[in-house]
Amino acid sequence: MMDFFHYVISAEQATERRNKIIEHFKRWGIEPNFFQAIMGNQLSENQLKQLTQDEGLLTKGEIGCALSHLGTYRRLLETEEKCAFIFEDDTCLTEEFIAVQPKIYHFMAEQTMPSVLLLYPIRGHKKKLLTIGRDISIMRCLAGSGAYAYVLNRQAAINLLRAQTPVKIEMDAWGIYQRMGFVDLYCLNKPVILLDKVLNDNSIIDKISDRRAIDRNNASFLKKRIVKSWYDHFTIQEKMKFYKRRISRHIKELYYDDNEK
Repeated sequence: MMDFFHYVISAEQATERRNKIIEHFKRWGIEPNFFQAIMGNQLSENQLKQLTQDEGLLTKGEIGCALSHLGTYRRLLETEEKCAFIFEDDTCLTEEFIAVQPKIYHFMAEQTMPSVLLLYPIRGHKKKLLTIGRDISIMRCLAGSGAYAYVLNRQAAINLLRAQTPVKIEMDAWGIYQRMGFVDLYCLNKPVILLDKVLNDNSIIDKISDRRAIDRNNASFLKKRIVKSWYDHFTIQEKMKFYKRRISRHIKELYYDDNEK
């Protein structure tokens, strides 16, 4: 029976989704380690005020999503584990994932910097770092979206908990986290974790509240304000590192591959 340290974020009341995950993981000899999802629409107004610092950027579904992911980070830090694989409950493991999982773990366990590895490719700038399978590579990347399957190490968990307590921004703001120096970001050149299309189309987050209702222009303004708030709390040394990363990012954009072009 295969075993590795992971969490599957799942609402206990979503029995169909949970049963599918149990069935799917067991095909690979894995017992899913569930983390009870926090449902934003079940939080009281007082709880929302205590747990978030939101001015209209996030839906209640996104708030619950962020709190759930942050909850798994706290669980990780209660253990001696070096990193954790995080899955949402609409994911499907593949044979390729089973084959390269030990190498992914080894790579993440060796990272001394706060690191996050997305288990799928991103659209945007990236550069090959390490081959871990016949046609699978770990890539350095400058942005990314989605949080349905990834690995993070302890230092990344500490940084993201510090940044997102209380919750300020959507959980998958990976590019912003990287620009702020909270994480070093990696992805794969091809997906080894797939999304169950039926379950993904039937998103619980969107059932709680429609993300499309968020004003994009206002969202951009609010995100810039959040970034400024984080920056204002930096020490002088951290501010210097911020500008160094900013310059480095512009240079990397010149020679990283960009599959959006």
